[in-house]
Amino acid sequence: MLPQRPESWPGLFESRLNTGDLESVMALYEPNARFVAKTGETVAGDGIRQALADMIDAQTRLQSRVVKSVTVDDIALLYTNFQGSSVDPSGKTIAIRYQAIEVLRRQSDGAWKLIVGDPNGRT
Repeated sequence: MLPQRPESWPGLFESRLNTGDLESVMALYEPNARFVAKTGETVAGDGIRQALADMIDAQTRLQSRVVKSVTVDDIALLYTNFQGSSVDPSGKTIAIRYQAIEVLRRQSDGAWKLIVGDPNGRT
């Protein structure tokens, strides 16, 4: 199932990431999507897959809240706050927070997929 409203995207992302299902998380992204890593580097394809796999490996658990949504035709801009926890390489649980900017595009079937994600875009 894919989101039929842009505001539903973060909740599906959160749910799929929290269960560790990398393929279902990747299904929320367009094939040519871009992701801004913590380093500021923009990654695509395998870079996105690796970033998400690393989050799953770190037992990342998130909760999301859409702060604002702006939709124009088939493009939506979301401002989403994520908070949760992750396990660092030493095994310590750490709190994490992201103030994300996400750009989504409506697909031909009416579903919304991410085309640009910047988890730290409002930090």
